[in-house]
Amino acid sequence: MTATVDLAAIRHNAGVLRERAGGADVMAIIKADAYGHGVCPVARAAHEAGIRHYGVARLPEGIHLREDGHRGRILVLGAPAAAQLPRYAEYDLDLTVPSAEVAAAVVRHASPNAPLRVHVTVDTGMGRLGLAPDDVPAVMARLADAPGVRLAGLWTHFATADAPGSSFAKTQLDRFRAVVDAVDVDVEHVHAANTGALLTLGEPAHEFEASLVRSGIALYGLAATPELSARLDLRPAMRLTARVTHLKTVSAGTPVSYGAEWQAPRRTRIATLGVGYGDGYPRRCCGRASVRVGGALCPIVGTICMDMCMVNLGPPDKAPAARVDRGDEAVLFGPAGPTVYDVAQWADTIPYEILCGVSPRVPRRHVNCADGALARAAQSAAPRV
Repeated sequence: MTATVDLAAIRHNAGVLRERAGGADVMAIIKADAYGHGVCPVARAAHEAGIRHYGVARLPEGIHLREDGHRGRILVLGAPAAAQLPRYAEYDLDLTVPSAEVAAAVVRHASPNAPLRVHVTVDTGMGRLGLAPDDVPAVMARLADAPGVRLAGLWTHFATADAPGSSFAKTQLDRFRAVVDAVDVDVEHVHAANTGALLTLGEPAHEFEASLVRSGIALYGLAATPELSARLDLRPAMRLTARVTHLKTVSAGTPVSYGAEWQAPRRTRIATLGVGYGDGYPRRCCGRASVRVGGALCPIVGTICMDMCMVNLGPPDKAPAARVDRGDEAVLFGPAGPTVYDVAQWADTIPYEILCGVSPRVPRRHVNCADGALARAAQSAAPRV
């Protein structure tokens, strides 16, 4: 099986996001191996589209980008451990300050010889990371006075911005605006808007003259729902396919797969695909999902296995069964359907999880590299940017 990633779609989506952000810069969120798309090729494509700010979740992700030669600004969004702070200075990574304790550790470790760039995060209602709003001014003032500390950012994160008309998102925005107004030190960037906020709150970047907006899922051509995605001209970047590895015709009543929970209702052509939950295709899709093969949508039948699943092609002497051969490609999801939204619905989850869940053992094939070097783009590492 193969996950084909269209880098032209990444560049297009980056351009759409930059236009939507108005005068603010876009921070491309490329954590979790760029949501499963391959972080180095995606970072290169985003850079080619004019993006210079990037967000990752953990320190090793930032180090990986730096060691690959990436020179943009990289913010590690997760809370750092004090012992990690020298690594942030070594690799010139921006770090998140979510508490007074972390701020104190930053003050102890930073120096003009080992400067630290920090983004203070405020908990306005997400309940995950961040200082209480009332504590922010004092912490910011302490950081501003410390030698070797650069106040690179002040930010928050919305909990319900994916829901159009959310009153709580507006409450969070009001709380954050009050914090920004109360801070009496210079800060390089102020940022709050994520993909959901860009799509549902209009242009929240301009509510407090923000200079950055963050976007993750939209960079890959999606939003939380198809309805939200339709608000922008986004292009899904990933297409997941598998090959037909085996074909057989079974008689009525023949059970298929573990548990023998599905039995052929009539004489039926069954295709076995080389994909299963070990590749990240959800087992929850059993009895719900379809794939596109032989020019038609065909249902997955029986229990999805770790490495294989079975597809009902229908009567063996009729289409699509009559035109499917061993080695043919089946589309599990892609822009032409089934979509990632379809798979997420079948699996009772969100599109984010489907993308991030594609296993590392699934080869990534990166196409439409800007310079046409498809073979190089298909490698796990991208050239220096």
